[in-house]
Amino acid sequence: MRVFDKFHDPKKNKPGWLTQQYVFLGEYVDRGKQSLKVIAFVFLLKIKFPHEVFILRDNHECKAINRVYGFHQELTQRFDKELGNNFFHMFNEAFSYMPLACVIGDSILCMHGGISSKLTSLDEIMKIPKPLPDPNANELACDLMWADPMIGLKGYKPNAIRGVSVHFGEDVLATMLVTLNIDLIVRAHQMMMNGYNFNKRLVTVFTAASYYPDKANRGGVLQVDRQGTLGFHVIVPNTEGGGEKVFRGDHSDANELDVGYILSEADAKV
Repeated sequence: MRVFDKFHDPKKNKPGWLTQQYVFLGEYVDRGKQSLKVIAFVFLLKIKFPHEVFILRDNHECKAINRVYGFHQELTQRFDKELGNNFFHMFNEAFSYMPLACVIGDSILCMHGGISSKLTSLDEIMKIPKPLPDPNANELACDLMWADPMIGLKGYKPNAIRGVSVHFGEDVLATMLVTLNIDLIVRAHQMMMNGYNFNKRLVTVFTAASYYPDKANRGGVLQVDRQGTLGFHVIVPNTEGGGEKVFRGDHSDANELDVGYILSEADAKV
């Protein structure tokens, strides 16, 4: 709701979801205490405004992940166990049909994770089969949802920090833009202390402010106008310096290695 408040039009009395087109980069469930409300609201917006709201899938919209990182627990707490389990399976069936990437204005490729050695054309993304219950069974799908950039790296290397997918270097990123005939890649997946990290080829944007209450990171929203000009909106934590724990379940520290910047090879070796 704080994102939509950024785009509220008081002159026309229009709420933010009626003034812009939106691309959401995934991770609607797990982590916070309100996964059900978030995913239900996003789905409703997609149904009501199909040409204004676009929702991509990420690694947490997968049954193996959201079973243990909070979503399943929330559903079985809000409802009785049988009904919660039924909702859990139905939501994950819906997730299996969600797109993994999109292109804005023929020049900006968006996904949750990153690029892949298997990405040789945009058609390869279109060929990923749906439904896709287990994205890790498809290497390209897995990388689109899990891959991370690494400063100073050449090529690709296994992502030992996450234990899945790859790190990709600046050289293959530059080559990828030429291969796909695009200007920029926008992704999420890593907590940024200032809400975003930007260079001329890659934007990492992370919208959840105060993701770690003790670190009180800011949230970021990328805005692109019709001329392709980029701008950022920053969401400050409600409580500077931290707040209550916002995670649910046993995995409150599961992203302890998301340190708020794009790793270099030297960082990864420490």
